[in-house]
Amino acid sequence: MPRKKQSFFDKVQENYAGLILGAIIVVILGLLVANFLTQRNKGIDGGAQSEMAQQDQNAAQKSTNYTVEEGDSLSKIAEKVYGQQDLWPTLAQVNKITNPNLIYKGSMLEVPSKDKIGELKTQMTQTTYNVNSGDTLFTIAEKMYGDGSRWPLIAQANNLGRLPNGNPLVFADSTIKIPR
Repeated sequence: MPRKKQSFFDKVQENYAGLILGAIIVVILGLLVANFLTQRNKGIDGGAQSEMAQQDQNAAQKSTNYTVEEGDSLSKIAEKVYGQQDLWPTLAQVNKITNPNLIYKGSMLEVPSKDKIGELKTQMTQTTYNVNSGDTLFTIAEKMYGDGSRWPLIAQANNLGRLPNGNPLVFADSTIKIPR
């Protein structure tokens, strides 16, 4: 079957499309090569630490360990270390102890600094939270309870609406209730 003869405009359109596509590919390859050449001599470093990572590092440096002795309880340990028995719930939270009546001789407990334990106690007893930009109920639950999976409690206590995708609707600069 003989080929159909192309008009002049059809040939021009094909040529321009190919020319533009080729130019785009050349520009992208040029940018990749330029990026490679400028980044080639730079060493890989640890990068800038986020503020949160620095805070966690500082907190870890201030924490000490305590070995549980015969007859110890969390309240006795809090009394020995901080001079206050009422800080035992905070010790339980830091060490992820679900039943504070069960601690075993020889166990190692993390004992934060007095400043850090005071902050944690305030956070644990806080009943409201000011929502920051970028906060989600999951991250708020992590901050307030130490467990992000408890976010439905916050959503239910605040009767929050839902987005079309099912996620709860929470606004920055609003104050929400934290059920205890």
